[in-house]
Amino acid sequence: MVAVKPAGGVGHGVMTSGTFDEAGYTASTPDFVRLVSTAPPPYTPAVMPSPVRMSIVCLAVVTVLGACEDPGPPAPPARSAEPGTVDPAAATAIYDPSAADAILTFAGERGVFADTSKVDEVPAEAKVLVRVKLLGGQAAPAGMVWVTDLNTPREGGGYDLRTVARDDFEEEALGKGRSSKAALPGDLEAPQQFAAGDGVIVYKTAWCGVCKKVESYLERKGVDYIAKDIEKDRQAAGELKAKSQAQGVRMGSVPVIDVGGKLIVGFDRARLEKLL
Repeated sequence: MVAVKPAGGVGHGVMTSGTFDEAGYTASTPDFVRLVSTAPPPYTPAVMPSPVRMSIVCLAVVTVLGACEDPGPPAPPARSAEPGTVDPAAATAIYDPSAADAILTFAGERGVFADTSKVDEVPAEAKVLVRVKLLGGQAAPAGMVWVTDLNTPREGGGYDLRTVARDDFEEEALGKGRSSKAALPGDLEAPQQFAAGDGVIVYKTAWCGVCKKVESYLERKGVDYIAKDIEKDRQAAGELKAKSQAQGVRMGSVPVIDVGGKLIVGFDRARLEKLL
C-alpha cells in the first residue's frame, strides 16, 4: 500500500511516499513537489503628498529652472552727455557791430522781411527781435538762428545773442504786436447792431503778411476761426468799425483779432496765448 503524507503543514511542504506493513509505516525515497504559497503580499496603503508639501516642491522646481534660464546679454550702460556739449536753446553769443560784420534780418512793413548790415537801418518797431547772422563768427547751432533785441545793448557795448528755432523766427518777430497799415473806407457806416460772437474772427487783407502769419499760428494751435477780408467784404469792414467804436479801439491797421468779443490790434502773441 502506498500512502501520501504531507509534510510541513498546510499550504506548503514536501509530499513523501511510503508503505504500511506489519512494522508500521516506512517512508521511501521522497518523490515530492514543493508547493509555493500563492497568498498576495501584505497591503501597504499609498501615502498622498500634502498640499503644503506639493507647494514647496513646485517652488523649488521653479526656482531651479529660473536659475538655469539664460539672462541674455547685459543691458548697455546709460549714455551720458558728451563733455562740453551745450543745449542749443541755451547757447549764447555776443554781437559787436564795431568788431564783426553781420547780416541783420527784421520784419518790415506789411510783414515782409528785409536785410541790412547796419543797426541804425532797422526800423524802431522791428528792433525788438532781429535775426543776426555773424559773418566769419560763431555759427548758431543746427536748426537755430541767433536773435537779439537792438533796444537793449550790453553795458560794455554790443548785444547779447540768444537762439530761437529757425522755423519760429518769423512768427516770433511778427508776434511782437506787428501789424500792417490799412485804413477803412471814409464813407463806411457802422451798423447799429452786430453779432458779438464767442469765437475767433480775424479781420485782414489779402496782401498783409502779418495777417497770414496770424492765420498760420491759429491753425498750428488747432483754433477754429473765421477770416474776413475788410477790403473785399464791406459788411465785414462795417462790422469791424462798429466793434472798434464800441470798445474805444483805434483803427488803421490789420490784423484785428476778435477773441470772444475782445479786440486785439496786431499780432500780439503773448496776449493771444492768454485769451485763447
